[in-house]
Amino acid sequence: MPRSSRLLVLVVATTALAAFTPAALAQTSTALTLTGGATTLTLDPATAQVLTDNGIAVAPVRPASASDAGIAFPISGGELDAATLAGQISHRGGLSFTAGGRTLRVTQFVIDTEESVLTARLFRFGPRIPLLDLDLSGITVAPGDGSVVVSGVGATLTPVAARALNLYFSTHLFTGGLPVGTATVDAELG
Repeated sequence: MPRSSRLLVLVVATTALAAFTPAALAQTSTALTLTGGATTLTLDPATAQVLTDNGIAVAPVRPASASDAGIAFPISGGELDAATLAGQISHRGGLSFTAGGRTLRVTQFVIDTEESVLTARLFRFGPRIPLLDLDLSGITVAPGDGSVVVSGVGATLTPVAARALNLYFSTHLFTGGLPVGTATVDAELG
């Protein structure tokens, strides 16, 4: 391919990619409505091993599901600012923690990107608590055709969630700041 043709292809490709940046999305709409997709949490291997070694089993609550990639929580809705990605993402399903014949379920996850926290309900109709602190400093945003993928979201256990788990299971194993894993949000836009 002649050099001038390669240059033209590069310019066209760069222009096309620029059309999908968050800033470009902000020019066409002030809000991104989330209609589906999933947030996948890849568990921290060291933390998973400590839980296993101490007889605490962690499993997805339907419709969340586990795979080699992690635990996927279906996105049920939400809205984000197109320019800043500030907003909330709601999920279905959750996690169950089981030890010593007792099971604690946390469900109905909501990611609040402005507060950098994931909240959850204890049991089905229990109180909403901050479950995970989210580190958004190293995220990568990849807009697509009708979707957006946000990866590299660090997740640690909040002090409130650590207290709740310790009280429920009569242990001192859980601490605020405990590394839980890394999340990737793969959201469909409506």
